Amino acid sequence: MTYTGRHHARVFVMGLALVLASALAPAGVHGESVPGWAWVVWGAVFVAALVCFQWAGLIVPEALRRVSWLMPAVLLLTVPAALLAPAGSRVLVAAALCGRATAAASMAAAMATWLGPAGLVRAVRQLHVPVRLADVFEATLSSLTVVLRQVTSMLRAREARRPGFGAWSAVLHDPIDTVRGFGRLVASLLLRSLERAEATEQARRARGGVS
Repeated sequence: MTYTGRHHARVFVMGLALVLASALAPAGVHGESVPGWAWVVWGAVFVAALVCFQWAGLIVPEALRRVSWLMPAVLLLTVPAALLAPAGSRVLVAAALCGRATAAASMAAAMATWLGPAGLVRAVRQLHVPVRLADVFEATLSSLTVVLRQVTSMLRAREARRPGFGAWSAVLHDPIDTVRGFGRLVASLLLRSLERAEATEQARRARGGVS
């Protein structure tokens, strides 16, 4: 369940502080050794993320599954950076960067899950962010929520047409066809998102919104 208290801004700031604490811990990119306290920070932030997921109503296996969705982006960002480290410490740096990015991304995802889109908007408004900026933030979250719901429904429909197979079940023995399938899904998602955006804009103007 989402956060039901009144101090959304406090929760948001605390979550953001944990994300920054994890993201700013040194990972040895410039050749220095990775301090032991950095591993402690990343571990503690990751555990805090799992606790937030649990407060949001997700059991640990489901929380870990959601964290696994972040791993492709984490690896895409950390592996190239690790290649810039000195030759003798690239493996350690890659592990440190992966731990740092996983902890920070997990905490951000857990906080967003616990607060929910409405809670995030309320937190921003409680922090007295300029009204225009808060309105843009709210519109962005609303659009992302619609897109994520559309993606979920499309994946569910895809799996319903292929009972017994998951979304990525064929990636090992037929990667090209799997990538092509997801390419078609992304193209369809783009078209549906444009249609939804046009309908939303027409509805806004019908209610008297200014162009």
